[in-house]
Amino acid sequence: MKVQNTVLTIGLLFATSGLYAAEAEQHEEASRAHIEAKHHEEGDFYIVAKGLVTLGDTYTEEATAEEPEARLEGDVGGGVGIDVGYRLGYGFAVEFDFAYAHTDVTRHVEGEEAVTAGADYFSYGLDLIYGYHINESFVIFGKAGWELEQEKISDLDIDGNNNGFSYALGLEYGLSEHWALVGEYEGALIDGPRGNSVFAGVGYVF
Repeated sequence: MKVQNTVLTIGLLFATSGLYAAEAEQHEEASRAHIEAKHHEEGDFYIVAKGLVTLGDTYTEEATAEEPEARLEGDVGGGVGIDVGYRLGYGFAVEFDFAYAHTDVTRHVEGEEAVTAGADYFSYGLDLIYGYHINESFVIFGKAGWELEQEKISDLDIDGNNNGFSYALGLEYGLSEHWALVGEYEGALIDGPRGNSVFAGVGYVF
């Protein structure tokens, strides 16, 4: 009788374990399918409002017949930005972005006293984005595109435009069906004292 009870108990344990494993596998497959469905979602307009911090850089102005060689050092600055995008599906999206940043730039010329002035930067970009759902809440994404930058440093008589390739890496955390937190690191192949930027903001999907 004891042997029969032991065999019955072991059998029940194996059956229960098998059912639990099958249920867990079904749940995992359903979760993967849901994430895959979100990854292939199409046709969503979205907007992201964000704050930014510029990291600063050092840029050397070559000497000319009128001006000696100068070194421009950008300080850490701040600003705001906005992205407007459209999801194409399969993780891809196109995006237009605008950002304004203000920082201080110090001009060094050999034999002269350093001069510090306020600098304003307006940038406009068009990007192609690819995002991948790590799970239902987190999306890791990359951007590549082209950026136009307007630089204005009135006290140093600098007022000009530049453009170049831009890139970014970021992470999105979904708060709900429509709202998400977004953070990204952005750089561009544009010479200047502004440097790369770090963004953090809130996105809304229509």
